[in-house]
Amino acid sequence: MARRTGNALSVMLAVMLVLAGVAAHAESHVRVIRLSYVDGSVEIDRATGEGLERAVLNMPVTEGIRLVTGSNGLAEVEFENNSTVRVGENSDVLFTKLLINDAGEKVNEVQLAKGTIYFDTKSGKDQVYRAIVGNSTFLVHRDTQLRLSDDSGNPKLAVTKGEVELGNQPHEVKVTKKETLTVDPSNSDGYDIAKGVDAAPLDQWNNERSSYQSAYSYSNSGYGPDLNGYGYSDLSYYGGWSYVSGVGYGWQPYGITGWAGWNPYLSGAWSFCPGFGYMWASAYPWGWLPYHYGSWSIVNGGWFWFPGAWRGFRNGGWVAAGFQPAPIVHGPVGWQPPVRPILPVGAIHGPTVRVGTIGNLPATIPGGPAMPNFRSVVPGYAASDRALVAPHSGPSSYNSASAYRGSDTRSIYGPYGGGHTYASPYRGPVSPTANGGHVYATPSRPTVPYTPGMSGASLASRPAGGFSHSMGSIGGGHASGAGAGHGGGGHGGSR
Repeated sequence: MARRTGNALSVMLAVMLVLAGVAAHAESHVRVIRLSYVDGSVEIDRATGEGLERAVLNMPVTEGIRLVTGSNGLAEVEFENNSTVRVGENSDVLFTKLLINDAGEKVNEVQLAKGTIYFDTKSGKDQVYRAIVGNSTFLVHRDTQLRLSDDSGNPKLAVTKGEVELGNQPHEVKVTKKETLTVDPSNSDGYDIAKGVDAAPLDQWNNERSSYQSAYSYSNSGYGPDLNGYGYSDLSYYGGWSYVSGVGYGWQPYGITGWAGWNPYLSGAWSFCPGFGYMWASAYPWGWLPYHYGSWSIVNGGWFWFPGAWRGFRNGGWVAAGFQPAPIVHGPVGWQPPVRPILPVGAIHGPTVRVGTIGNLPATIPGGPAMPNFRSVVPGYAASDRALVAPHSGPSSYNSASAYRGSDTRSIYGPYGGGHTYASPYRGPVSPTANGGHVYATPSRPTVPYTPGMSGASLASRPAGGFSHSMGSIGGGHASGAGAGHGGGGHGGSR
């Protein structure tokens, strides 16, 4: 009897292990990516039955969500590994699959109903990318850049980097760098591949966005834990890190020291996401990571975002808030963040609930860096197409002891106890030019190289990834180097 019992227990244990293994590798549709850029007329269908509604920056994007842009609408969706899909004007895009398959790979499948998208995929063995247009399915290789358009019923795929395969063919069909595939039903193969890639009106906009993310999204593996994740490029551009004694490295947006009454939940929206409930969508361009990971606190009179314990970084992960609003660990006395809406009994979804004054407050904090006008490089763009908010007219000291002035880059390395400064590159109100005002300019490298063994204080005041920050303008305007304070120091303890 004892032996039979033992055998039964062994069988039960084996079955449980098999089931556990199956569960561990079962396909999962629980993934959240980010609406990382919105400009002009952009609408979203959250697959809740509410239909199309105005898209809000930093809305969560899950499987089944649809994006529709108008004649002046541009949008971008960022995946977990910094890969992106950029949506052009007059376009309709459906995110058909955002899942983790039974092999542990992230499957990213996008369907273009009309218009233009740019797919910019990064390297990484655990990613699968597919683009669908009409009856054609394209397997997009990693580290590939492409433009897919369909405005006339004959879709075109243009590859500027990497490689793409056309699926459902009797033999292998590859489209490589500087080649264009046109779907042509009159052709015996159903397609035609030609050498060369014709220029398109939105190419420069796509390149500007790609350049911005490449410059400010980076890995700090040389002097701290890896910090390469979606939303991190915006942290590098719009704020900096400081070491807080007893807590660790914390991030703070530039300009908040001059805005009395500012708090992290001043402006945004509650967006209902199927499978997750209501999630916070910040109105700030940097408002992704600080609202889904870590926590906010007031330290020495200023708001800081802390990603979490450094051991979490050493293990390769952030301290997550479960994709719910990041908690306030230590806030002002009596202050409470906005309360998540409660669904009525029996309801399975709810409308977007706006908080604060979205549209009335500037998208960036006065005194901090102005948002680059990426649209301004689109041919035929008129300044009236996009409202430019004049940034603070003078420099804004993040730490008065390390004030940055002019083109002198020495102060960004100065021994100022970890403080750093952002000086606005704009010396007066913005006057949009006929060519569209300000655009992003790739940062220049600093004159002082990084030296291993730098102190934590110096790292905190070092510019992101070894870059200094500069902005440019088109049509003659305001351009200057403003490099201080894009601190990307290893936050979370020394290695």
